[in-house]
Amino acid sequence: MTQPRNLNFANQNLRNRSFKGLDLSGANFSGCDIRGCNFTGAILRGANFQGVRTGQSRRRVRNLIARAGVTAVTVTAAGALTGLIGGADAGAVAVAGTAATAIAATRGEAGIVAGAVAGAAAAIGASGIVTFLGGDTLRGIVLFLVSGVILGLTAIGFFIAVEQIEKLSITSFRKADLTDAVFDPGAVLDADFSDARGVRW
Repeated sequence: MTQPRNLNFANQNLRNRSFKGLDLSGANFSGCDIRGCNFTGAILRGANFQGVRTGQSRRRVRNLIARAGVTAVTVTAAGALTGLIGGADAGAVAVAGTAATAIAATRGEAGIVAGAVAGAAAAIGASGIVTFLGGDTLRGIVLFLVSGVILGLTAIGFFIAVEQIEKLSITSFRKADLTDAVFDPGAVLDADFSDARGVRW
């Protein structure tokens, strides 16, 4: 019997695709890269998963790190350049404005928030160093210490965000119907089958 075209995914790169809740009975996923795919609640009766590559996709994590880094550099640069031209107050306004714009544009995406806060902390730290070298020792030290505390808290928040994304990036068959689905033994080890029906392992 010929596999229906819309259910024949053989040998495709399907990383990070979502098939959540779909009826894919009899689908052919043989030879596919399904790292990071979400099959939560899908109906996969008799589906063929032989030779698939399961597990974690690092692409989302890499994207998060890159976006956070770009945001941090942008916020820091905006504060530094504006501060040099218009003074410390103008620099602070530029940092706040750039950070707020980035966060609003991405609707509070975790990586962007972390990058914006890190950029603001770096700008505060730089201001502290300049203030210290300018002769206001106490204020410079306080600004530098505040910068360090903010960076520390931001790092913790960022690592939590990365951990959450890594959990979402694993191949998930949670609550899926896998009655008569065919898997290679190795694929079973690198996926989440919590509450799945029809599993025989």
